[in-house]
Amino acid sequence: MKINLPNNVASSQDLTDLILEIQDYARWFEHESIKVKVSIKHVSKSPILSPSATQLIHESESKQPLTMQKLDEILSLLKNYSNNSPTITFTLAAPATNDIKLSLVDWCRKNILPNTLVNFKFNSSLLGGMVVHCGSHIFDWSFRRQILESRDRFPEVLRNV
Repeated sequence: MKINLPNNVASSQDLTDLILEIQDYARWFEHESIKVKVSIKHVSKSPILSPSATQLIHESESKQPLTMQKLDEILSLLKNYSNNSPTITFTLAAPATNDIKLSLVDWCRKNILPNTLVNFKFNSSLLGGMVVHCGSHIFDWSFRRQILESRDRFPEVLRNV
């Protein structure tokens, strides 16, 4: 079984939240399965799930009925992704909008690996551009770096303004 994470599950924190949510659902599902086996008719409400958790559960139900084994398999895969997926951190000059987050996550998952985890930070001292951390590599495309690299020319530029 293979799971593609939805783009709104971008960071390691989002993935942890999803795992906890599906664990809660699995506990509820197991209790309800036991009730069915012993012929108890009272059914308790299922936990409220996020759209991402609902999508994962429905995708796994589409081929076969949902079982506890299937839920355990989903949780195992999600934990494996949490431990082994590459993580990229984008540091921007301002907080990223939802559209920017979704487009950067989509790009990373199409061009790097389908289950890349993407974290977002912001640091206003960058002045613009971005800094990308991937493993031990740092790629600095910020305006601050460009200004600091050409600091000898900066007074000359200001005099000509």
